[in-house]
Amino acid sequence: MQWFIKDDGRRLPVDDRYLLPILSPTAPGTSYWEPPPAGKISDRQQGRVLLQIHQIVDLLASFGVKLGGRRLCDIGTGNGLVPRLLLEFSDIAEAVGADPFLDGEHKTSWQPHDHDEALQDLKRFFETTMGGRFDLAAYGNLLGNENFSMRPAPVVVVQQESKRYRFAQIGAHDIHKLGETFDLFYCKAIEHIPDWPAVFASMTKAARPGAVVYFKHRPFFSYLGPHRYASTMIPWGHVLLTDAEFRRYARTHHAERADAMIEFFFKGLAYPRYSVSDMLRIACDHGWASVGLVVEPPRYLAAVQKFISDVDGFWDVQGRNYPNVGSEELFSGMYHVVLRLTR
Repeated sequence: MQWFIKDDGRRLPVDDRYLLPILSPTAPGTSYWEPPPAGKISDRQQGRVLLQIHQIVDLLASFGVKLGGRRLCDIGTGNGLVPRLLLEFSDIAEAVGADPFLDGEHKTSWQPHDHDEALQDLKRFFETTMGGRFDLAAYGNLLGNENFSMRPAPVVVVQQESKRYRFAQIGAHDIHKLGETFDLFYCKAIEHIPDWPAVFASMTKAARPGAVVYFKHRPFFSYLGPHRYASTMIPWGHVLLTDAEFRRYARTHHAERADAMIEFFFKGLAYPRYSVSDMLRIACDHGWASVGLVVEPPRYLAAVQKFISDVDGFWDVQGRNYPNVGSEELFSGMYHVVLRLTR
C-alpha cells in the first residue's frame, strides 16, 4: 500500500484497487485515461446513445412534458446523434445541436468518425431490432459495461415528417447569440462547463415561455466525478484533496501524465466546483423551478462505500473541504434534473 500525506499530516491510501475495477473497459490498446481512437463508434457507444434518448423520452413523459412540435437545443451535443435521433424517433419538430468543440478537440469529445454513417447504423439497428419502440430488453446487450441503474419503461415511437436539424459551433454561455428561441433544452455536459450562472443567463434569454431544460449530470463530488482522466487512486481523492494537494498527488503518483491530468481537473471540469444544490439555487435566481429530480445510484455503490472505512476520518476531511455537499451527492451516479421556466 502506498500513502499520500496531506498537508495536515493525515495519511490517505493510494491503491489501484480503488479505481481500476470501477472503470468500464477502454478500447483495445489504450490506457484507461486515453480517449477512444478515431474510427467507427463502438457497440457500447451506440448503446449509450440509445439509453440517453430512451431516458429523455420516458422521463419527460413521466413528468408531463410533451415533445410534440417543440424546438430543441442540445447543449454540448458532440456528434449530434442525440438531437438527430430524437427528431427521428419522437415528435419534436426542430433541433439545434450546439457545441464549441468538434470531434477529438476535447478530452470528452467523440472520436473523429462519420456522423451520418453512425446515424444510419443506429436507425438501421432501431428498425430491425426494436420493433417500433424503445425497449431496454432490445438493446440491453450493448450496455453490459455501463454504470447505470435507471431503467426507462418501454416507449412507443412517434414519428413525423418535415423536421430540421443544424449544428452550431457555439458554447453554452453563448446560446442566446444564436438569435433563436427554444421550448426544450437538453444538456449532458454541464459538469465540463464553468460559470453556471452564465449558462443559465444565456439559456434564459433563448427560452420561450414555459421552456423546459433537462440536465443529465454526473456531479463532481460523485465517485467518478472527475471522470477517468482525473480520477485518483484514493477513494474520493478529488474530494479529500485540496487543489494544491491534487497537484502534488498528480506529480507524485502520475508523473508521466501529470500535466494533462491537472489540466483536465481544473479546465476540463466545471471550476469552481458546483453541487446540485448550487445548480438549483442558480436556476431559481434565473426563474427556473424544479419539475422533477431523479438520483441514479451507480452499480458500483456497494463496493465504493466500503472504501470509506479505509480512510481515517473520511467524513471530517470531506466536511472540511466541502461542508455544503451531502452524502447523497457523494453516493450518486447520475442526476436527472428537469426544470421549467416560470417567467
